[in-house]
Amino acid sequence: MAEEHDYREQYNQAVSRAVAGDVGAYPDFDRHRQETVWRLLSSDRQSLLRFCQRQGISVGRMDTMKTLKSPKPLFQLIAAGHDADTVAKWVRRG
Repeated sequence: MAEEHDYREQYNQAVSRAVAGDVGAYPDFDRHRQETVWRLLSSDRQSLLRFCQRQGISVGRMDTMKTLKSPKPLFQLIAAGHDADTVAKWVRRG
């Protein structure tokens, strides 16, 4: 069985960045894929798409999520596989 991690602090930081208009990212374990994926969040859809384009991240399905910290829904993309590695490197750099 995969090791469980507590991603709450990283989630809170990602949501705070997204609400501020930047792109936030936090890791999450995908039980279907049995691997760690990265969730990218932003309150601005175009900002999130530009970020993915600059980083070379594939844009798949974009969802919205509601949070009490933001008056409007946040846009969310899930990066898996090679894209997850790219996001992890970006997070470590900055």
